Amino acid sequence: MNRITKKESELPAMMYIHGFRSGANGSKREQLQKHFEGEFRVISPEVDADPEKSLAIINNIISREHPRLIAGTSLGGWMTLMCESSNASLVVVNPCLNPKEVLSQWKDEELDYFCPRLDGVQTYRLTDEILNKYDRYDVMQAIKNKRERIYALCSTQDELLGTFHIDVLQPMLSSLPYVVARHFTLASDFGHRCSGGGMEHLFSILDGLCCSRYGAVITTYKELEEWQRKIGLIP
Repeated sequence: MNRITKKESELPAMMYIHGFRSGANGSKREQLQKHFEGEFRVISPEVDADPEKSLAIINNIISREHPRLIAGTSLGGWMTLMCESSNASLVVVNPCLNPKEVLSQWKDEELDYFCPRLDGVQTYRLTDEILNKYDRYDVMQAIKNKRERIYALCSTQDELLGTFHIDVLQPMLSSLPYVVARHFTLASDFGHRCSGGGMEHLFSILDGLCCSRYGAVITTYKELEEWQRKIGLIP
């Protein structure tokens, strides 16, 4: 099918929030932009482990760009759940739901980022001040409030999070009715980092939500019927 070519500035926005020790120009953003070329602008805020500062950056961009979808991996998944996301669909991959506990293992260490950062900073140090900020946020309540907009991809082979994210999200999301994408997907062909098979699962979820080959985001049964009628699946 031929696609209608639009200027990049006219394309709807999709936000990707990277994980801990990554950056806005990491490989996942590049893969997402390539996959949705001509259909979405993939915007990626550059954040760090400070939840207060990072969420302020994310929320500011959301207020300007109004992304239809927000996807996040690991700590970026936690930020995806906590941000002021309006009615956007939220896709989280191995979200770190207990960040203070997980990140504490690196407290006071000087850590290198995995990719060159746009801000030029290449090392990071976690402090008690930063870690204690997570006590202000209730991610469980955020999940309850937004669960009809949440789509989670979790790996059984996650070497960092174990099964905590699965134990939390599976009972909360797996029974939800869905239109074009399951709210909970469990996989075993990738680890904590969303690479290889993980990216294929992520593309599948996003394609379902976006109906990307037709440039539409579908979130209701009425929108699904309209899309099916448009492409000739139903009269």
